[in-house]
Amino acid sequence: MAIHSKETVVKLDTSGGVLTDISTYCNKVELPQELDLKEVTVFGSSSRQWLAGYTDSDGKISGPWTRASDAFFAPIMAAFEAGTLASVSLEYGPEGTTASDRKILGEVILKNYQVSSDIDSPVMWSADLKVTGGLTRTTY
Repeated sequence: MAIHSKETVVKLDTSGGVLTDISTYCNKVELPQELDLKEVTVFGSSSRQWLAGYTDSDGKISGPWTRASDAFFAPIMAAFEAGTLASVSLEYGPEGTTASDRKILGEVILKNYQVSSDIDSPVMWSADLKVTGGLTRTTY
């Protein structure tokens, strides 16, 4: 059964370490996982052979910019820039937060936070995330 994105919940730590629901600031979440592959093909083979390695994830969250969204993200970015934050917790519920709904958890580093304006669009914000230590899939 397909799930509508309107049920999505996104939570992120504040610069003070408080997990906060930021769903009302977001309209897009991307959290892909990529598997590192190492080639192990030997001479005489007719096909390439691969060995699975580590997983890696670079995520992105974004939405329409507001003063409230900026007041949330700017201090987190400043704390990363100052070196006072190592990571923040991310909780992503793509189907909502009802019991047994899927939940994805991880620690992330805010790689960048940007505000953008375009003549034909609302002011938007976006943040690139680097997952550190992997993602955990569980349920509420």
